[in-house]
Amino acid sequence: MATSQRAQYAKTGLATYDGNPLIEALPPIWTDLEVARGMLNEPPLPQDSERLLAPKVRVHAVNRLRDVIIPLMPHIDVEDNFSQLIRGGYTSRNPFSRETVAMRHAARLEDVRWSGYCSSARDLTIIGMSGMGKTTCINSVLRMYPQVIEHKKFESKAFIQTQVVWLKLECPHDGSLRGFCSAFFQALDAALNTSEHSKILNTRANIDMLIEHIGRHCRNYCIGAVIIDELQHLNTPRSDKVQMLNLLVNLSNRAGVPFVYIGTNAMIDCLSDTLRNARRAAGMGLISFDRFEQNDENWNVLLGRLWKYNWISQATELDADFKKCIYDLTQGNVDFLVILLILTQKYAIYQEIDKISLETLQHVFDNQMYLLHRPIAALRSGDLHKFDDLMPAKDQIEAMISADIYRKANKVNRVIHLAADNNQQEKPVKAAKEKSVTTVVATQLSSTAKDLAHAEDIESAMAALNWTKS
Repeated sequence: MATSQRAQYAKTGLATYDGNPLIEALPPIWTDLEVARGMLNEPPLPQDSERLLAPKVRVHAVNRLRDVIIPLMPHIDVEDNFSQLIRGGYTSRNPFSRETVAMRHAARLEDVRWSGYCSSARDLTIIGMSGMGKTTCINSVLRMYPQVIEHKKFESKAFIQTQVVWLKLECPHDGSLRGFCSAFFQALDAALNTSEHSKILNTRANIDMLIEHIGRHCRNYCIGAVIIDELQHLNTPRSDKVQMLNLLVNLSNRAGVPFVYIGTNAMIDCLSDTLRNARRAAGMGLISFDRFEQNDENWNVLLGRLWKYNWISQATELDADFKKCIYDLTQGNVDFLVILLILTQKYAIYQEIDKISLETLQHVFDNQMYLLHRPIAALRSGDLHKFDDLMPAKDQIEAMISADIYRKANKVNRVIHLAADNNQQEKPVKAAKEKSVTTVVATQLSSTAKDLAHAEDIESAMAALNWTKS
């Protein structure tokens, strides 16, 4: 059930935030330590009494591993960016400002342009391969924020307002616009504990009418952020991708609502089709949940904490050989790691094995994780063409930019061909120059692609090259 509370206001000390009841009613801006404590979820460690239980009972306890949440640096980054995103979106929506009042009373979304309102909403993109904990992370962040805040009075002024701080929904599996509208109304009803808003779906309202209803609800309930998970569904052949992305941009501009896009790395393609969508999606930056490297400190911390959850009779020391074997069998994927540990312990319990060995891990992988053999083999070899959702984010960005690079190179080729056709006398010379120029252009652009793909700040790197205007 959604969390709802009465508004309690607190100053932040920032001039752009103070005096805005929608911001002052939010939780305080936490330190990294407070965020880690708030997101941490460590179920009780196994006790000796549990290890003496019958195997059929003990295997139930092993499932406790799925509930462990260990905040790592990506988790801290997500909360930090979400904190800035939601407050930044509210700075232009102070309910006592003339522009906000005019915006909220506009008859249609398109009429907002005449209100003088200027949105401050920015978008955040969270991508990563399947099984890296993106959804778990954002759910942990959202639990730290009330979903609904009820306002009655602010600084001696009457202020009757229901504020929906956040809505989270999944992109429909077919990427349809009507499916998105349905998910939005259902999420809003769940937040407000009503069934009124979903009833509009049972009427003869067309898509345009549903969109107007969404825009009106976003303004009336001062929705702080909309989180859309599984956005890679827009890549399905029959999806309403263009209309959907246009709607999200329109809601951000007209209703001032920030969006958080979550999906696998395959989502990059649908967001980068047009410069406008790519620019907005990178508004607050891009947080990548790529698989961990073997020597990554975050991976070692996570593995060490999970290894303590041992329901086998004898504990096994997590030495270098075990770390190497586990990484080889999971390739730094968090979900694969949890699956391996759970299946190994259940196998050992049923087989009455007193201590886990390297052979036990390998046996479980070979016989019970065979459905994962192909993606894990692809991760080992680096040949991920058949598994787009496993491709590292930077490789995806490099591929995306390379496609544009070769389009530009082909354009150069066409220009040279035209010039050569217009001057037949110099055709042999032109052809030689064409080959030379094309080679230079392709080489330079390929180098640029790699530099951009591995840049720490993609947006700044692209702006420096004037790519944001091309």
